[in-house]
Order: sequence, then C-alpha cells, then structure tokens
Amino acid sequence: MTGEEFRKLTPAQLDEKLPILQVLARSSPEDKHILVQRLNGGLMPETQEQWEEAHPNKSYEKYRDLLLPGYKEEWAVSRGGVGEVVGVTGDGTNDGPALKAADVGLSMGMSGTDVAKKASDIIIMDDNFASIVKAVLWGRSVYDNIRKFLQFQLTVNVVALTITFLAAVSGYNPPLNAVMMLWVNLIMDTMGALALGTEPPMLELLDRRPYRRDGSLVSRPMWRNILVQATYQLAMLVFLLHRPDLFDCEDGSTHHFTIIFNAFVFCQVFNEFNAREIGDKFDPTRALSKSPMFLLVIAFTVLAQFLIVEYGGDFTQTMPLTLEEWKITVGLGAISLPMGFIMRLIPVKEDPASFAGIGGNDEDKKDNSWLRVLISILFPVLCAIVYQLLLEVEELKEDYERYEQETAAAAAAAAAAVSQEL
Repeated sequence: MTGEEFRKLTPAQLDEKLPILQVLARSSPEDKHILVQRLNGGLMPETQEQWEEAHPNKSYEKYRDLLLPGYKEEWAVSRGGVGEVVGVTGDGTNDGPALKAADVGLSMGMSGTDVAKKASDIIIMDDNFASIVKAVLWGRSVYDNIRKFLQFQLTVNVVALTITFLAAVSGYNPPLNAVMMLWVNLIMDTMGALALGTEPPMLELLDRRPYRRDGSLVSRPMWRNILVQATYQLAMLVFLLHRPDLFDCEDGSTHHFTIIFNAFVFCQVFNEFNAREIGDKFDPTRALSKSPMFLLVIAFTVLAQFLIVEYGGDFTQTMPLTLEEWKITVGLGAISLPMGFIMRLIPVKEDPASFAGIGGNDEDKKDNSWLRVLISILFPVLCAIVYQLLLEVEELKEDYERYEQETAAAAAAAAAAVSQEL
C-alpha cells in the first residue's frame, strides 16, 4: 500500500487491512505515526479536545469515525481493547513521534539524530539491523525462560501443598516439616530461577509467531505438563505415605518421612530437566554444555540433599538412608523423565488466539482460560483425594473385619468359659 492510499482510509477500513499490510511505500513520517497509533493505541486522542487539536477545522461529530487515527473509545471497541506490541526503527527528527508512540522504539546510534535517540527506548550503537534480530531473540528467550520457571514452580507448589493437606487429613504430622519446606522453597525459587532463567537463546525461537499483548503466560501445553507431573508425583508420594512397610519403618516416623522427602526432592531435580522445554519437544539434555549454571544448580542441589538427609539430624528431622533406600527414592524421582516424554504425546496445542497477527484476534471466541487453569490445578488434587479416600475405605474394612474377628473370638471364649462352669 502507498502512503496516498493509506491516508484515504477510514479507521474501520484500515483495521481490515492491518492483518495483511506488510509494506507502506512512499509514506510520510506522519503516516508512520498514525500506523503505530492504530496498531497499539499509543497516544490515541482520548477526548474531543485532543481530537480537535489533532484535526483543526474539522467537526468532531462529523469526522471522528472517518479520519485517522480515530479516537480512543472507537479504537478500544474495534480492537477489542487490546493493541499489538509495536516496534519502530528511526533515525530522523521526524521519526520522533512514531518512536515515542511505539512500545519499543529503536534508533540508530551513529547516524540517528538526538531527537530520535531521546524518543527511542533502545539505541543501536553499531547501526546494524542484525542487532535488532539479536535483541528480539534474547527478548523471546527471557520470556520463555520465565515460562519454564513458572511451569516448574507451579508443579512443586501443587504437589507440596496437596501432600501436606492429605497428610493432615489422614491424621499424620506434616511429612515435610518447616526446614524441609524451606529447602524445597530454596530449590523452587532461588535454584529454579537460576537454573531455568539463565538458559541460552535458540535460533528456532525466531520461527515462532509473536504473542499478543494479552496472551496467557501459562499456555495449554504448560498446563498439560504441570497436570501430568503433579498427578504422578502426588500418586507416588501418597503411596509412600501409606506403605511404610515397604521400607521396614514405623508409620509416621522420622525414617518414614525422610524417605518421602528424599523422593519428593529428586522428583523436582529430574522434573527440572523436563521444564527446560515448554512445548511438545522432548530433549531434556539439549545444549546442556551451554547451560553451565543449570548444571551447577543441579549438582549443588543433589549434594546439599545428600548432606541434609545424611547429616541433618535433629535440625532437619531426617535420618540417614541405606544404599537401597537411596536407589529406590532416586529411581522414583527419575521416573519424572519418562513421564515427561509420555505427557508430550498428549495432543495439546497452544491457543491460536494467543498469537499476534492473522488469526490471532478472534473476537467471537469465548475466553475460558480461567476454567482450564482451574481444572488443571484441581484435577491432580482430586485424584489424590480420591486415592486417599479409597485407602481410608480399605483401612475401615480391615478395621471392621478385625473387629468382627475379635468379637467372634471374645464370644467363643465367653462361651467356652460358660461351658466350663457348667
């Protein structure tokens, strides 16, 4: 489209062209400014006075829906109240308004004017457009690293809170005491952020369409991953909670809770490898040599866990485990890795409406993301509760059978005593 054709459009007509507009040729700096305003709503006239200041000698009532860039109320209705994330490059003085209206303004450090530099957010010091690509790549990498950390953190939260709740309902003391929870939080927050937040960028990130401004930070595949991992971990921990006899330890003892704690921590250690991918690709060891911080965090976590279990004593309320118990608890945690492969076989795709561009603005589509979030969180919790109830029912049956046997034995003994007296 040319600048002359662009200036003849009404706001409504321009909104129809925006998803397919790629080049605006022979355009003026004002056209650039109007295009940015229409895309993201930045510096859009909000009142009649502001509109009349932008369009002198024009009637607000007559021309407000005919002249670009439009006005805030009309733009909000047309664009669904959410604009695009817009980046603008410029080096001249006339580019200042467009750079200021953009979400990210990029000016040239060597050839750009002082006005352009002051109006921009980023100054490209070498005037090389390849630097813009690198900035976009790192920006997407940081965004994905935050999502990886969220995926890992939400899984730990759901499992830790649910197992503590179920233990309380069953009449146990909390299997994870205050010191254990502090260590888990350290793994989850500080260690997890260091490990997953420092992942290097991959060039394949540039193949993905950009996300909308209101796109969900936690995607559908992420909820799937959280749901599957939390369900496995809860089922395994509840099983260990009710089967202390497998390790020849007393129910609810320090030995019993140490086994649960160790299995839980190693679940998180191996799930941290799964969290390195938030989509359908399963490659937990990819580019590990480029993530020294991740390897350092994993090594520190394993070493610290060993020291806590073996030498924590009364402070951490743990006791040393045998070699066989270490093998079993680490093995149970390692099952998180094959679970990471299995869960990615479940066909769950990202919501197309979360992407910007064509097909990303479906106004007729209802937003039911809150319902998916609620179901994803509650499903593993409900599964664990149902499992817990089944175990309680089995225990009641055993208690009832034991009561009947004791009653029958008491009745038989009484009858024998009576017959002896007679």
